[in-house]
Parts: sequence; C-alpha cells; structure tokens
Amino acid sequence: MADRSSLQFWLGRFTLGVIILAAAGLRVVPRIVPLKDPLGLATMALGFVGFYIALTAIGPITRLFSYRDRTRKEWGDAARQAWQRASLPRRIYYLLFAVAQSDGPISQGERDLVRTFLLPRFPVSDHEIRAWERQPLMVDDRVGLAARIAVSLDEPELDTLFCWCAMVTFIDGKFRPDEHAALHDVAKGLGIPQPRARMLFHLARAQFLSGQRHGRGEREDARPANARVDALAVLGLPAQATASQIRRRHRELVRKFHPDAQPNLGDAAQREATERFRAIQRAYELLTKKP
Repeated sequence: MADRSSLQFWLGRFTLGVIILAAAGLRVVPRIVPLKDPLGLATMALGFVGFYIALTAIGPITRLFSYRDRTRKEWGDAARQAWQRASLPRRIYYLLFAVAQSDGPISQGERDLVRTFLLPRFPVSDHEIRAWERQPLMVDDRVGLAARIAVSLDEPELDTLFCWCAMVTFIDGKFRPDEHAALHDVAKGLGIPQPRARMLFHLARAQFLSGQRHGRGEREDARPANARVDALAVLGLPAQATASQIRRRHRELVRKFHPDAQPNLGDAAQREATERFRAIQRAYELLTKKP
C-alpha cells in the first residue's frame, strides 16, 4: 500500500494529475481511442479528473513542506521507534493522552474517560488500550505529535481530530488555561489556522453539550439564555454580526464542512462530521428564526 505520509506519494499524485490534465488539453484521448464524442465530454471529464487529483495533492504537499518547522523538537531513538511501530489509533491515543494530562498528572478517572472515548471510535479492544497505557510514549511534544499524525490525514479528518482533542478537555467538566494552551499546540501541529480552530472548538463544545443533554434526557430545544451568542460562536462570528454576515458565513461553512468521507478515522468520524454539520445548521436556523 502507498505511504500517504510520504512527500513522494503526494508529489507523484500531483504529477499524475498534471499529466492527465495536460493530456486532456492536448486531446490525446480521441487520438488513441476512437470515440464518437463530438461535444468533447470525454475530454472534459478526463480534464476534471486530472484537475481533482492535482488539487487534492496540494494540501498534503503544503503540510509536508511545513512539517519540519512543526517537528523541530528532537525525539529520542526509543520514542521514534515506538512511533514508527504504532498504528494510527495508537498514535491518536498518544495525542489525546497528552492533551488530557496538560492540566496535570492524569487521574484514573480521566484514563477511564479517554478509554471510553476511544472504544466506540476505533476497532480496538479495552485490552489493547490498557496495554498502550502501560507503554506510554515518553515525549513532551504536543505540536510534534499532532504534526506527525497530520501528514497522513485529509483536511476534514484534521478537523475531526482537533474536535476530539477539544472534547477530551471537556470530559472532566472543567476547561483550564493549560488545556487552552494544549489545544493551541494541537492546532499548530495539525496546521489548522487559529480562526478555524476557534470555530471547531465551539462546534466540539456544541456536540459535547448536545450529548450531555441527551444523556440527561433533556429536550433538544432546551436552550440557554445566551443561545444567540453560542450560535454565533459556532459559526465563528462576533456577537455584533449582521444578518448579511450570518448568511455569508453559513454559505461558506456549508461548502467547507459538508460531511465528507473520512477513510482513515472510520465510521464514527463520519457520523461526528455529520453532527458538526447539523450544529452549523441549527445555529443558522436559530439566528435567522423570525420572532
């Protein structure tokens, strides 16, 4: 299987896309394959495929070129070897664990919560996670951890991973300055700009609170008094945002956060991406509801 975390893979994908796009522009297909296509639809389709392949390689190439800046901290040989052997779920566990202990030594209760958080999201057993706990990765480098995971994920998956990290900071019922700093490190490592990270934070918060309401049996329409402020935060807008700004931001977010396949993070990530999209819709509906 091709190594999606390597620069060679994405440069090769970009080159392939450019070659296909050039072949479409030079109308190579009709010369090779005798097709009856007076409108040139086959050539257009080929050009679109080439453009898509090249376009989707640009983001990973950019992340990989900036990878060195986000992984300057040296790791010991033992840590590097343990990382190389680790599966993607285990690498994500290392990152979530680092976030969970950002406010001090992680308690047994927090360990249990992280384990409970991971089990429905990955095809791993409780026994495997307990084994990971007994063999921690001895590094103190949240930026480097996030950056090393980011190179093998697509942009929607990076958003999902950041939301997971945010939700881990919520599970003990408190959110401290140290946890804010941890999420800042994670965003830097994943290559997520701060405005988008703030918006994802509020989306994760809305998702977390929604789960708490369901757990307590509360109605979905039971909303706090500052519902408008919360809805604006979900859309990443200030409290004084105008109606036109709200509509414009909603159109932007619908294009950007419409649920996409997340092949590396599994079905749970897909469901949560859908839930984030619904949170955006709920916030927009609340803000545009006529009195």
